Amino acid sequence: TVVVVLSALVMSAQASPPDTAEGLWQYQPFIESTRTAGCNTFLDTFENGLWSGTFAGTSTEDGKVVIHCSGAWSFNAIVSYVGEVNGKSGTLRMSVGGSRPDGESEWHGRWVILSGTEGLATLRGQGTWWGPGAANPGEWGDIYYEGDIHFEP
Repeated sequence: TVVVVLSALVMSAQASPPDTAEGLWQYQPFIESTRTAGCNTFLDTFENGLWSGTFAGTSTEDGKVVIHCSGAWSFNAIVSYVGEVNGKSGTLRMSVGGSRPDGESEWHGRWVILSGTEGLATLRGQGTWWGPGAANPGEWGDIYYEGDIHFEP
């Protein structure tokens, strides 16, 4: 029994507590292709990103936007990030997904870290994002992010 309790204490002592991540993610979208199926429109997008706050760096992403028959929009992408997080440098791959009820409303979504390299190789985290986004292709838009991150031992 003592060995099991001590093992649990050692394992919990090695895991770092989560830190809050928050800041501004600015992005510039471009439409690479468009197709329509029924009354749905599908956009393949490419975006440049600038991150400030907990994540301080740049990103690119390949994404998909669907404008649904109802007028609602949905978005999914993989973000390739280069920069710093809490003083450690490297790259990250993140999955982002979100939606908005129509073309005029704010976006709301979630992000999750998939993998990292160098100083960010053991970074794990997830959270939410929201904001007005870009008004048009080629223009910069603002998205705010927050969540929890931690470095695994």
